Amino acid sequence: MKIINDFNEYINENKCKIIIFDDKIYISNYFDIKSFDTNKFILKSANKLIVLEGKNISIQKLTKDEILISGDINTIELR
Repeated sequence: MKIINDFNEYINENKCKIIIFDDKIYISNYFDIKSFDTNKFILKSANKLIVLEGKNISIQKLTKDEILISGDINTIELR
């Protein structure tokens, strides 16, 4: 039964996930882009705001629930 529950959670995953690479940040299951420019990017997840600050921030990939952001990101803050 645990395998079925794990599989169901995987398929219906709705928790926000953040993966940090050297020069990129991947975020999945976000709800909304609140604001962005080349120095600051704010996303809304289910229960938090995700704030990225840095320089030359840009969107590399954008889908309904996934985003890949690149740039010289100095801080990542969850509010």
